[in-house]
Amino acid sequence: HEVYYAGTPPGPNGETLRRHGDLLDVTEDGFYRAHGRMDDTMNLGGIKVGSAEIERVLNTIPAVSETAAIAVPPAGGGPDRLVVYAVLADGNAIETDALLLAMRELLRSRLNPLFKIHDLAPIDALPRTASNKVIRRELRKRYEEQGR
Repeated sequence: HEVYYAGTPPGPNGETLRRHGDLLDVTEDGFYRAHGRMDDTMNLGGIKVGSAEIERVLNTIPAVSETAAIAVPPAGGGPDRLVVYAVLADGNAIETDALLLAMRELLRSRLNPLFKIHDLAPIDALPRTASNKVIRRELRKRYEEQGR
């Protein structure tokens, strides 16, 4: 009960609602965008943070359409590294190095100065499930296969 039902509001007809753990946004057009598990957490330098928190900050950059934050373990062990996949907004051309610097500064100022982006990987489109959730495990696999 505590995990799934406590603190949830009643549904439109008074029914008991269940906490689902997905993060949803309402777009300007009134549509819903599913971001996936809001409890998709990573441990960055001993601090737990959800990928959705990082993405919410990075998605405020005008040149960016959307991002996906993943944690990648280094080959020799040690703390996870933060890797960001970014889809540029239509018509925007920005150098990867400049975008990476802007993202690092934004995370430092708006979220946590200890969160360091290890790598930025531009991508045309994020892989998604049939329900439009980002498939982060595919991004992790792709990143590791590229040996970056």
